[in-house]
Amino acid sequence: MEEVPTHKKYGVVKEMSEGNYSIQLLCKIAQVSKSGYYEWLKRQESPTKKQLEDEEIKKKIMECYK
Repeated sequence: MEEVPTHKKYGVVKEMSEGNYSIQLLCKIAQVSKSGYYEWLKRQESPTKKQLEDEEIKKKIMECYK
């Protein structure tokens, strides 16, 4: 069985934490660090210049394949 990528685990932790589950418990269950989760969360709220550029490139590529 393939291991679940960390960024997907963080997404699940975020989703579950909105349902009143403890971040600490969710991170422990997902086997990710709490500090790593908060760093990921911070990156999601304010994407880097590179992430914004990648999104623009992705949009252009998707336009080509329509």
